[in-house]
Amino acid sequence: MDVKKKIDAAVEKLKGAKYVLLVLLAGLVLLLLPTGRGETPEKEAAEESAAETSPDGDLEARLAEILSLVDGAGQVRVLLTPADGGERVLAKDTESASESRDGETRTESAESSVVIQRSGGGSEPVEITCRAPTYRGAVIAAQGAGDARVRLELLEAVKAATGLSGDAIKIVKMK
Repeated sequence: MDVKKKIDAAVEKLKGAKYVLLVLLAGLVLLLLPTGRGETPEKEAAEESAAETSPDGDLEARLAEILSLVDGAGQVRVLLTPADGGERVLAKDTESASESRDGETRTESAESSVVIQRSGGGSEPVEITCRAPTYRGAVIAAQGAGDARVRLELLEAVKAATGLSGDAIKIVKMK
């Protein structure tokens, strides 16, 4: 019964400080709540750099997904051959300084990139324009490519998505 008396005494002491304990408990709960950011800045940066290294990889995946929806196409795989990697024009900030000596004027200028600071500590350059890559050709492998109607549908879809002419697109039957 000695333990019960000690517990009762501790409860009596805590009754006087119940508001302090409630505030501490609320603070602890707030610390344990998720912040809403599912990804860390390092993970976001890794995904962005992966997307930049293969600009046509995303288009290939999206195109394969859409082409597989064509009636009779079945499973589809896409390979795009880029002619160039596209182009990104970044904003630049130019500073000029003029200096006059002995009747001679000398102008010096310095150029630096304009960047946006993110709340997570990262930064990214300000992009003025972006031109998508152009393609030399495409190879489409589809299960239903044995049917002429399916081949024509796939050909027209790839022409619309990539801007390639029909002679730069090869459609083959997948095993």
